Amino acid sequence: MKIIGLILAICAPIFSVSAASQELITRVFFVEHVSTIPANQGQTVGIFVRQKVKSSMREQKAPVVLFVHGATVPGVPDYDLNFKDYNWMAYLARAGFNTYTLDLSGYGGSPRPLMDDPCNVDPKQQSIIIPRPLPTVCAAHQTSQFNTIHDDWKEIDVVVDYLRKINKVKRIHMIGWSAGGPRVGGYISQHPEKIHRAMLYAPSPPIEGPIPTTPSAGALMTLQTRDDFELKRWDPDARCQGQVEPGVRDAVWSEIMKWDKVGSTWGPDGVGVMRGRIATQFGWTAEMVEKIKTPTVVIVGEFDRLDERRVVFDKMKVPNKVFINVSCA
Repeated sequence: MKIIGLILAICAPIFSVSAASQELITRVFFVEHVSTIPANQGQTVGIFVRQKVKSSMREQKAPVVLFVHGATVPGVPDYDLNFKDYNWMAYLARAGFNTYTLDLSGYGGSPRPLMDDPCNVDPKQQSIIIPRPLPTVCAAHQTSQFNTIHDDWKEIDVVVDYLRKINKVKRIHMIGWSAGGPRVGGYISQHPEKIHRAMLYAPSPPIEGPIPTTPSAGALMTLQTRDDFELKRWDPDARCQGQVEPGVRDAVWSEIMKWDKVGSTWGPDGVGVMRGRIATQFGWTAEMVEKIKTPTVVIVGEFDRLDERRVVFDKMKVPNKVFINVSCA
């Protein structure tokens, strides 16, 4: 895969890959965290983390890479997708990296407080899940939005510190995709001492500050159907022949549903919906972009709001930065 291969040149020296030692080990664990999210504030929760590393590298000090997901899809379908050569974690693991991905609260294997209640779906979208599981529209039982990005940064920090501790390293590498851009970019601007190098893949652009520290009144949760995901969000950016490989959409949606057992039972029978939490004024500011000191590569597809996302790279003042525009992507 051309795009994911580029990170090898950015994150660390390229490792030779021998055919004799390609077995990968995958494990799952949870990092303890005292939640700051209103729905379960003060509770000790477990932040889901998945690791993939080559068996021969288990006892060695391999470079550590932490993947951070975007706004809707959790970590495993994004980065550990078992479809042909689309598994980014496996690719880097075979190249000698110790790879991890996490799920922030509200996603995948991490806690989703109050999200199993269909009445907490945005009222404008409740018709999607009538009659499965809602018989009719209902009033929300939670009247504030899920969180702010400050809560994400706190959860990321707990995981980063844990990975640094168990791997006995001072700094790790980080990769953020789409809304993972503000999560990773905002984090590294605040904690440059913990991050060696970073990659922002199609990062969301900065927003006007200040960013609130508490959620506003409003709906807790939004929904995305498979048609929304593909026809409205994917198709408009697929403009070259052969750009979308046959079968990849089925693989992606199937994996998303595996990590949303409740959402898979809502909405159209046999299809399901993807649940997403609603964050208040999500994003990072231009001032945070300018404070980045970590060497960073920014990659954006030709059709993925290129000019808008390039703003992140243009505002970065760190001298060690690289911009890559991928055609037909």
